[in-house]
Amino acid sequence: MVTARSLLNFPRRSALLLACALACGACPAAAAEEPQTLRFADFFAQPIGPRGPQPSVVLLAAHNQRVRLTGYMVTQERPRPGRFFLVPRPLIMSEHADGEADDLPPATVLVFMPPAERDLVLPPSRGLLQLTGLLQVGRQEHDDGRVSWVRLLLEPRAGSTDADTTRSTPTLAATP
Repeated sequence: MVTARSLLNFPRRSALLLACALACGACPAAAAEEPQTLRFADFFAQPIGPRGPQPSVVLLAAHNQRVRLTGYMVTQERPRPGRFFLVPRPLIMSEHADGEADDLPPATVLVFMPPAERDLVLPPSRGLLQLTGLLQVGRQEHDDGRVSWVRLLLEPRAGSTDADTTRSTPTLAATP
């Protein structure tokens, strides 16, 4: 039965439902506008148990979602074109000296540049980087034999095309 009291509560209920839908990503337009902020601290379930680090519910839920992640680019002796590692703390890899025994932390993200910038070898960046792209979670072996568990596919910059490969600056936003 519809009463005057229930009609007065309708706008409040509608606003609450709309807010819940937007927060949960049920509205595709709102979800496309603002990426989910993901932190390295969200990667693993806590506390770490006898089976070692296990992916958290937050990380698994972010699979194939648009996310924003802030971290440090790993400085490498031999960087590969179109990709780099993002980690929670500054790190320098000595591939020549260490070989496959690198010091990458468990919470490492392999970042891939947009298709138009996959041939770029990026210069090292020492500050924090805030990156936005599509997150992929799961084991994947790459052409160099390295296995990654978390990957971020960076979004192309506004106005760029796949044919635009002459750009010399990467799609990165440094944070203060």
